[in-house]
Amino acid sequence: SIDKFDEAKLSSKGVLHTVDTEEGIKARNSMHNRLEADAFVPCGGRPGTIDISNYQHFIREDGSPSSKLVVEGANLFITNEARQKLFEQAGVVIVKDSSANKGGVITSSYEICAAMLLNEDDFFKHKQEIVSEVLGKLRELAQMEAELLFREFENFGGSLPEASQVISDCINAATDALSVALDSLSAEDIETLLPLFRSYLPQTLADLSFEQVHERVPDQYIKNAISSCLASKLVYKEGTKFIAAQRPEKLADIALKYLEKEKEISILLESLENSDLPERERERVKQLLQAGGARTALQVF
Repeated sequence: SIDKFDEAKLSSKGVLHTVDTEEGIKARNSMHNRLEADAFVPCGGRPGTIDISNYQHFIREDGSPSSKLVVEGANLFITNEARQKLFEQAGVVIVKDSSANKGGVITSSYEICAAMLLNEDDFFKHKQEIVSEVLGKLRELAQMEAELLFREFENFGGSLPEASQVISDCINAATDALSVALDSLSAEDIETLLPLFRSYLPQTLADLSFEQVHERVPDQYIKNAISSCLASKLVYKEGTKFIAAQRPEKLADIALKYLEKEKEISILLESLENSDLPERERERVKQLLQAGGARTALQVF
């Protein structure tokens, strides 16, 4: 443990603090305020460590923060009120836990899926490929979250934590609406939506086991996974304002129709490959179709 550390190995500026002294406890509890860094990434600690009563300690005497960027790897490390004050008074850019820590939730879902879909021998036989693919999925999903987060912040103002919360609320609202709607669909209709769940999984995991998905995964879990995948697809592609503009009772129907329009756009994109259009124009048409084709075809704005 840290109290056994050899102090002779410290530099002339180093000091060892242990929590069996009042000074050590104070040093531990204030370290995040005292250390100056380009970025502060709390990945543990008590909820509400920085709150409305002590956020000022994160701001130096000249009005600048000890770190200009905070990425909340730990849930609830900073309270909502403190986040807003740090942004308003010191310009701290805060990537809220609901955006920064989604990778942990997603990884947990992959662990659950792997446990249901694979036996232990198959998992360990293909563990390296699956882990590598999970990391690739996390990078892809993190990029989607970051791009939407900063785009919404730049377009609509407010603060990053506010934008993060709006994104989460929109995904949850769409997921809830779809979960209810899927309960009324036939088994055949649910089957047409299974590719959403399959594409969410790491490739190796899906290739090894997806043919047995109905035997190994509860129906309700499958419906929940489809709902979450489609809701996320819609929010990340079209943004939160599109979701907020829809009547709640129509949201699920719009999401399902959106998926159908995406299929139509895919057919158009394939036909473009064999068109006589010059390459430059063809690529531009493809870009426009990919960016807004499904939404335009849906005729919902």
